[in-house]
Amino acid sequence: MHLKIAQVIFHAVTVVITWAVLLTTLPNVSGAHSDHTTEIDLSNHPFEAHSKAPLHGEWWFHFGQRLQPQEAAKAAAANEMSTIHVPSDWQETVPRDEANPHAHGYGTYVLKLTLPYSRSTPLAISFPRVADAYEVYWVPAVDLSTAARIGGSGAMEGPISAAHHSQDYPLDQVGEGFLVVQIRKELQSYGGILRIPFIADMASIQSGAHLKHIVEGALIGITLFVTVLNLFLFFVYRKDPATLLLALVSFAFLIRSVLLAGVLEVIFGPDIRPLRIRIEYADILLIAWAGYALQQALIWRQISELGGPLVTGVIAMLGGAIVLTAPLPFVTDHLSTVQVYCFAIFGLILWTSAKAIYDRIPDAWFYTLGWFVPLLAGVNDIIVSNTYHGVYLVNYAFVLFICAYSLKVGRRVTHAISRAEVLDQERTGLLQLHQDAQNAASRDPLTGLLNRKAFDSELSLAWREKDFSDQGISLVLFDIDHLQIVNDTYGHPAGDDVLRSVAGLVQASNLRRADRVCRYGGEEFVMILPDTSCDNARVVAERMRNRIAALATDCTGNVSLRVTASFGIACADPNSDLDPTELLMRADEALDHAKSTGRNRSVTYAQALEETAEPPSDDIKAAS
Repeated sequence: MHLKIAQVIFHAVTVVITWAVLLTTLPNVSGAHSDHTTEIDLSNHPFEAHSKAPLHGEWWFHFGQRLQPQEAAKAAAANEMSTIHVPSDWQETVPRDEANPHAHGYGTYVLKLTLPYSRSTPLAISFPRVADAYEVYWVPAVDLSTAARIGGSGAMEGPISAAHHSQDYPLDQVGEGFLVVQIRKELQSYGGILRIPFIADMASIQSGAHLKHIVEGALIGITLFVTVLNLFLFFVYRKDPATLLLALVSFAFLIRSVLLAGVLEVIFGPDIRPLRIRIEYADILLIAWAGYALQQALIWRQISELGGPLVTGVIAMLGGAIVLTAPLPFVTDHLSTVQVYCFAIFGLILWTSAKAIYDRIPDAWFYTLGWFVPLLAGVNDIIVSNTYHGVYLVNYAFVLFICAYSLKVGRRVTHAISRAEVLDQERTGLLQLHQDAQNAASRDPLTGLLNRKAFDSELSLAWREKDFSDQGISLVLFDIDHLQIVNDTYGHPAGDDVLRSVAGLVQASNLRRADRVCRYGGEEFVMILPDTSCDNARVVAERMRNRIAALATDCTGNVSLRVTASFGIACADPNSDLDPTELLMRADEALDHAKSTGRNRSVTYAQALEETAEPPSDDIKAAS
């Protein structure tokens, strides 16, 4: 079923692209036409009802030297001129000349026109698009020796300066006369009157111009908002490349909207027209390529198949380089090549979409149908650009397209962010549970210090690192003096209070991050001091001993107790032959010596050996 659907979509796209290619490659229909005459009578046209009078049809035409308005009107009145269809490109009608392949030069159009002899509303004539420069004259039929200039745009002499698009001029003339339009073409391959001129009441033309500016401003504003929105979504959630590509498509379309609105000409003047045309063509290539890459990211959630976007991207870059550097007539003469590239891209997009539908990718139908909006609008615009009739729809289609896709991608990103937050919370909870489990396995439940099992692991780790230190490693084993008497006299809860109090004091001491304090068993504690000499270890032990001696513990039973502790210190130099078990035994022997020689002492293993070799003094005997 899905395979059949994909085949139907593929065949439909093939038909659309075929017709589009034919429309772009067939020559324009021009020359003599029998549908219209070279005279238009508007004497009874209802201009008061805001009705426009289009001036399409057959006009007298002369290509070559620039005719004076009176001379052109006399030649037209005598029917001594050939005709051309308006609107059309005169390049397709004049004889081919290898020295002038794009038919650059002057063209003169003449139309016999009858205007109302009396009217209550002022009229204006509008020229939506004339390339490159032009002037408009009125020659009254009653006196072909006089001519009145109606208006014009661009430079007819000297360095070429392009005309502004969509210019309107007051039309004060009445009765019969000849409308003469002189055109100078040098910038582009196409030339002549390329959109239908029309006459309408001044108020209608002005309101239409205002409405056009409002629509253009709205398109630019919406596109700018969508561009910023998608950039924001990309910075918030960079895992989805569709947001960045959609922002790129929106930005490229924003450039197109600004160009078509004539903003550059308003800011920099009409001399910017050649560059504007180049940017417009290059921007079309960018929109097409970015749209293809966007479709890959939308459907597959990543640009997984780099072959298609890479090849088409290289073609677009080469095409853009040619557009920006080649002579402008060559560029404009190959607009059909740009159009074919765009439809090839649309074909790839829809083929990818059909494949996604066949593979049952989520939202494939939505993304597939969404592309038909700009696709059909593109077909319409190609028809309009080749027949010079109709309304361009790509701008409006792309606004709908990027808004709909931005909404869809925004919801997708929002869902992904919410899902990521949930996963982060679950991951944090699992990590906390794992940490709690590790703490329960490695911590002493009474004091919160590392237990005996954790001590063995920490000592093994520190021992492996001692050979890379400057001072080796030290162990400080200490024991709370007479804790059994506390248990027997005040009970085990009081003894537990003392253990917790001493453990809290040790934890709050100013130890290094690498130091470890463990409850070794019963009332015994041990400190692992990496990269610490015996002298420094004794300083630490003495400081700890003095703090414990000064500590008052409020115990169960409403009693306050003070205790002391005895410390045994053992050290191992870097690259020592000792092993961890022997080091621990030495610390234990030093602790036993400290306890047997009066308690509340800090004794190193070397000191214990020295004192054992000497007879004890009377003071030590009395203390024992």
